[in-house]
Amino acid sequence: MDLTGSNIVVGYDDTTAAMAAVRWAAELARDTGSGVRLVHAWTWPLIGQGMAGIPVIDPAGPRNQASRLLEDAAERVGGRFPEVAVTSELLAGMPREVLEEISGSTDLLVVGTRGLGAVMGVLLGSVSRGILHDAGCPVAIIRSDQHRAGPVLVAYDGSEAAGEAVEVAADLADIWGAALRVVHVQVGAHAPYESSAEAWGAGSRSRGLLEEGADRAAVRHEGLEVQTRMLEDRSVAEGLLAAAAGARMLVLGHRGLSRGRVGSTAHASVLHATGNVMVVRQSVGT
Repeated sequence: MDLTGSNIVVGYDDTTAAMAAVRWAAELARDTGSGVRLVHAWTWPLIGQGMAGIPVIDPAGPRNQASRLLEDAAERVGGRFPEVAVTSELLAGMPREVLEEISGSTDLLVVGTRGLGAVMGVLLGSVSRGILHDAGCPVAIIRSDQHRAGPVLVAYDGSEAAGEAVEVAADLADIWGAALRVVHVQVGAHAPYESSAEAWGAGSRSRGLLEEGADRAAVRHEGLEVQTRMLEDRSVAEGLLAAAAGARMLVLGHRGLSRGRVGSTAHASVLHATGNVMVVRQSVGT
C-alpha cells in the first residue's frame, strides 16, 4: 500500500464522528497528494400505503436531503483544504453493504465511530465494526482528528501481514514527521522459566523480531526515527492497548489477503482502543 496519490473513501452520515473522519482523511490527502471521496448510503423510505395496501414510496425529499448533506460536507472540507480534490456520491443501500462493496476498489477506507464510552466496553458503532471485519482494503477508524502528538505505534510479530503494517506505519510517521514505535508483546511472560537460559532465549526471540521490524521501516524511509519496545502482558491486545495510550495512531496487520473476519487481537484492540486505529490488509483486487 502506497499512500501517495491514493484513493481515499470516507463513509459520511452527518454525525460529529463522521465529520472528524472526513477532516482526518482530507488532511492525509493534502499531505499525500491524494483525493477524497465522500460516500453516503441512502435507502428508500416507506411513507404510507396506497390502494390495496401497496406501499408507496416518495424518494425525492429524503434523497434530496441526503444529497444536500453530502454537498455541505464536501463544501466545508473543500473550504478548509482547498488543495484537496473532494468528490461526493450518494449510493443506494445499507451503509455496511455499500462501504464493503466500495472497499474492493479503493486504497483506504476511513470511517468515524459513534462510541458509547469505555464504561460500556464497546466503542465502535455497528457499521464501523462490520466494515472492519469485511472490508477489502485498509481501514482507518477515526475517533478524533485533533490528536497530532505522539508516535505512530505498530505491532510486529514477524508475519507478512505485520510487515505490511510496519511499512504503512512508517509511511504515516514519515508524512507526519513523527517517531515510529515498533512493539512486540510477549504473552504470559511472568510465568517462571526453568532456567535463565530459557528466559534469555524468550527475550532474544522478541528482540530479534523487533530488530527485523525496525529494519523494514528504516529501509522504507531513511532518516525516520524508529523506536522499539518489548512488552509483557496477559494478552497481545492488552499490551497494545496500554502501549497505544498517547500514540497518534495504532497500526495493526490483518492476516489474510481477502475479505474475512479479523483476528481476535485486532478485533479486541480496535474495539477497546481510545485513539485512532488503522487495520492494514491487502486489497482483494491485488
